[in-house]
Amino acid sequence: MLAPITGVMAVHGESMQMGVRVAEKVLNDQGGILGRPVRVVVLDTQSDPATAAQRAGELIEKNKVVLLLGTGLSSETLAVIPISTRAHVPFIYSMDGEDKTCVAGDADKVAEDVWGAGFTERMIVGPFLQYLGAHVLRNGLHSSIYFLGGDYVYPRVTNQFARATAEKMGFSTAGEEYVDIGTADYSPVIRRIMRSKADLLLVTNPGSAAATFMRQAKQLGLDRSLAISGFATFAQEAVGEMGSASEGVIYANRYTDLLQSPVNEAFVATFRAMYPGKPLLPGPTVAAGAYGAMLVAAKAFAAAHSTGSEAFGKAMAGLSLELPQGTVEVDPANHVFHQHMYLLQVKDQKYHVLADLGSQSHPDFEGCSVH
Repeated sequence: MLAPITGVMAVHGESMQMGVRVAEKVLNDQGGILGRPVRVVVLDTQSDPATAAQRAGELIEKNKVVLLLGTGLSSETLAVIPISTRAHVPFIYSMDGEDKTCVAGDADKVAEDVWGAGFTERMIVGPFLQYLGAHVLRNGLHSSIYFLGGDYVYPRVTNQFARATAEKMGFSTAGEEYVDIGTADYSPVIRRIMRSKADLLLVTNPGSAAATFMRQAKQLGLDRSLAISGFATFAQEAVGEMGSASEGVIYANRYTDLLQSPVNEAFVATFRAMYPGKPLLPGPTVAAGAYGAMLVAAKAFAAAHSTGSEAFGKAMAGLSLELPQGTVEVDPANHVFHQHMYLLQVKDQKYHVLADLGSQSHPDFEGCSVH
């Protein structure tokens, strides 16, 4: 596991590490994989691409791992993919973000050893904007949107797609800008957004940067002048750090610990038994994502009757499994997991399910980041 335990994505890294430890326990309680105990080695990427690549090499060469899981930022994932590919070690990136499963230099061909367990912007933007236009925004699909993002790959790719999709649906663009994720003072940005007279602000700014922005936005009264939502910004681990600044926000995600199913209830119970001093907040989406990715991999190793990468890849094609978030299926063509998406609203720093949008899939290799 390559987890950003320190750095800007640290709030996600802790959750990722806890989720994979729960999976390790569950699998070992069931007898391990192929009759062998599972051992997870977790290394800190420090939310840094160069460190992530170095740690990946260490896990492969020193620890002789048969699977890589992680990471945090898209740039970390893109730095790890060449390491995993050269060594022919399967790598499942468990967090949400743009598709990264294509071959270097060829965005129409799948990278044989890479899988995406999170959801992409292509899986949620359209249904989400349709819902906001129909149920939240006073001007419906004729509302104006201000796009704000952290200045790196994922926010730019997501917002570019969201803007194009929104304009096709009838929305207009009031503004678009990107800010360094280390920014401490967002007041100039917030004032520009206020002057734009936008109806909706879509923020794509994961991690601690999201909490910093939203706390300042609340202080300056931005939420009184327009609706605020976004992508990745309101992951539940960040919502806990935002406090009341996130109250009432409508968001789309693949998981909340409040989902009612036997599989989810079992996961939550095991998590709480292992970490009695820690509530599932912060970080249930990331924790459940890491947990689920490892269980999918375990099923593939078992089906392959081998820990070899080629047999694993064949077993992964079309594999389906009921996870805490619902049923997932591994797309044999682009390696991105099909999965349910949910419309959620933040109340008292918890997600409450408004609607199940059904299972969504990523089309081909649209928007793939070529490493």
